[in-house]
Amino acid sequence: MIDHVKVNDRMNAMRDIAADSFVCRVQYLDDSDPFMEYNVREPPRPLYHTFNTTIPLSYQIAAVHRLLQAPHRLDDATLQVFKDGDYGPYLDLDSTLHEQDEELEGLQDR
Repeated sequence: MIDHVKVNDRMNAMRDIAADSFVCRVQYLDDSDPFMEYNVREPPRPLYHTFNTTIPLSYQIAAVHRLLQAPHRLDDATLQVFKDGDYGPYLDLDSTLHEQDEELEGLQDR
């Protein structure tokens, strides 16, 4: 995980982006046909993705969709919290992660 990252901006000043970042593992569940007899429905290997906590998720979900190469249409995609074998709440795509910090509580305590 990213501990602390600094980048140069246009004014050649340094700004800290670690405070605006949320790094987590993402994966998709192929539930396109849950009644198919041969549908194994095993999710692919999770990949790391960095979300910006100040930008609404609706602007960031396309990057996650491309990263995962998910077979679903982007219009059908959503984000759900999963931790320790339990499915958590769905995230509001019109809100930022900062606004939904209660749903993410405890995810980066490792």
